[in-house]
Amino acid sequence: PIKRGKIFAQLKSLNSDIICLQETHLKLQAQARLKANWIGQTYHSSYISKSTRGTATIIRKGIPFKLKNTVADKEGRYVIVTGEIYSTPLTLINIYAPNF
Repeated sequence: PIKRGKIFAQLKSLNSDIICLQETHLKLQAQARLKANWIGQTYHSSYISKSTRGTATIIRKGIPFKLKNTVADKEGRYVIVTGEIYSTPLTLINIYAPNF
């Protein structure tokens, strides 16, 4: 909780509208941990058998994002979110790939 709180404080201070996180290390049932009062929407992929990998796309509260579709990799390597902001189509692709 302390580490997550520090990370959320840093992310909030950036004042970004959309944030892409990799290596979230969260299982599917732990997605609720990606909530904060400034976060409006969260889209997450996770790997079921381990708490490694994982990606999350966070959209700040107040951003008028309208979701059309989400594709989350079962191995926690990517999440693809499609939708629109102010009637402008938008595709957000968040990928976690290991270093080789």
